[in-house]
Amino acid sequence: MRYHFIGIKGVSMSFLAELVRREGNIVTGSDLRLNGHDALNVIGADAVVYTLAVGKDNPEFVEAKRRNIPLLSRSELLGTIAASYGSVAAVSGTHGKTTTTAMLMYALDGADPTVHFGGTVKGVSGRIGGKELFITEACEYKECFLSLRPDATIVLNVELDHADFFKTYESFYGAFDRLCKQSKTAFVCGDNEARTLKGGRTFTFGLKAGNDYYATIEGEKSGYYTFKAHSPKGEMGRITLGVRGEHNVCSAMAAIAYCDFTKRDFYGIERFNGVDRRFETLYKRGNTEFISDYAHHPHEIDCTLAAAKKVFGRTLTVFEPHTYTRTQVFEEQFIEALSRFDECILLPIYAAREKPIEGVSSLSLAKKGGFLYAKDYDEAGEMLDRLYFCYDAVIFMGAGSVDDFARSYVSRLR
Repeated sequence: MRYHFIGIKGVSMSFLAELVRREGNIVTGSDLRLNGHDALNVIGADAVVYTLAVGKDNPEFVEAKRRNIPLLSRSELLGTIAASYGSVAAVSGTHGKTTTTAMLMYALDGADPTVHFGGTVKGVSGRIGGKELFITEACEYKECFLSLRPDATIVLNVELDHADFFKTYESFYGAFDRLCKQSKTAFVCGDNEARTLKGGRTFTFGLKAGNDYYATIEGEKSGYYTFKAHSPKGEMGRITLGVRGEHNVCSAMAAIAYCDFTKRDFYGIERFNGVDRRFETLYKRGNTEFISDYAHHPHEIDCTLAAAKKVFGRTLTVFEPHTYTRTQVFEEQFIEALSRFDECILLPIYAAREKPIEGVSSLSLAKKGGFLYAKDYDEAGEMLDRLYFCYDAVIFMGAGSVDDFARSYVSRLR
């Protein structure tokens, strides 16, 4: 069969295309960053795969529909691929999915898993292994993860997000509830709102001793934590993480819980030193460290700052809000979280799939929060030139193009 991918340069799409090719299929693809979109591209395809970012007016989508070529969303294809493996583990939650999935990839290396996640680790977007075990990041947006029927589901947290689709917390929580109910086993964080979720069989994990699997922290050095892991049967061993932040101890306990339940060793987690764009050090000049981070939700910003304060003194953030609806719904929380930095430069909102909302802007947020505002990357660069040496860390945050700006800026400094 020939599969055509609309938006093939996306991290998830490119990896799924490789999995499809591995099965002996022909793969073609288009992307605005590659060759643009043209209706002629789908001629001769047996199936066309698209992401939710592809509009229904996309010429390739329209032509595939006109020719009655089967159309598969990215999540539908993911569900089909996952079903072809012996066992499936899904990692879900508002925050921490990519890191936890990557931790499992390192921990279970000896089991030869195939691993799919929504970010990159050292530039790689997954691991193509055997057919016995498939580990996947499970995205909640538009209930995409409900295409999966996991043997095991991990739920790290259930904090409202994607307000353009989920209009209430109840609908957001309900999606996770359905995912757990269609899973044979669920591992849910007992320290937050995920603790009430139930699967066919349910275990809790976290930092609190009341959980089935929990950590007792023994020490911290430069933001890296050492802890003892405990299971229902007792102490399991001591772990020192290669990623900064106490929140990553909880992610590690999720991975450890799954490893213990499936009777596999978990010490490979110690070799994991982070996902790209997750508190990633880009460069150090003088006493200032430049860091890129994917945080785009108020809670994620809090976690990033907590990790930074363990290592640095004065911190400056360059924040690019992601989507108008998220900025609108969490305006007060964004102001509160960003106010904890010593200085904040706000970039214009990264629209992603959305259209502007009247009255919602970074300039308005900056005025209400007392932050600096840069109308574009050039102006932000000029501000940084004047300010960065006054801070121990400059943290570029957001899920849009701010990472490209960060890398370009530090490249210029070099």
